[in-house]
Amino acid sequence: MTEANKRRRSQAERREEAEKRLIDTAIELMASRGYDGFTLAEVGEAAGYSRGLPAHYFGKKDDLLVAVVEFLIEDYNRHFEKESRALGGMLRIETLVRSYTRAKGRSVRALSMLIGEAIVRPVLRRTITRLNAKGLERIESIIRDGITDNTIRPDVDVKRQAAIIYSFLRGQTNFALCDTAFDAEGVAEEFILLIRDNLSLRPKLGGSKNG
Repeated sequence: MTEANKRRRSQAERREEAEKRLIDTAIELMASRGYDGFTLAEVGEAAGYSRGLPAHYFGKKDDLLVAVVEFLIEDYNRHFEKESRALGGMLRIETLVRSYTRAKGRSVRALSMLIGEAIVRPVLRRTITRLNAKGLERIESIIRDGITDNTIRPDVDVKRQAAIIYSFLRGQTNFALCDTAFDAEGVAEEFILLIRDNLSLRPKLGGSKNG
């Protein structure tokens, strides 16, 4: 590798490290102060860089927070895939519900705030809409895997059931963030029972051949 290539690689690595630190700092500030509680310049300063670096790398504040949304959702998806890859369709659905429900901390808080802001901020809304579509496709794929491995019955409305599950996941997060007394895990277990009833293979009617 030439010296010029080494320098370019080193510059790319430094930029990647700086972007990750800026995103992490933006998550922290979003979770603690809300959307309007900080500026791009404050993100740079709090991350240990110049006040102008976030604007240089990301442009506008909304663009930085789009990167935050993408990072948070992709990071969760990586952890979920690692945790559930070996499971069958129905068990993966149950693991998804439990995993999403147990997620806590600043990342969950920041993401929920950004999803709320997306209602009035077009750049965020476009990103959330795109990532929602990918999330629904992922759940649809898990349901189809369950049909293939005979843990989910073949006559389910895949898109409708995926939408029900995804809506529950997002909704229970908001309840839990706003009400510390909300029993998120208990509600999740009840929801799993409902999902099992909706999706699981049902016994055939008519009894046994000898009956």
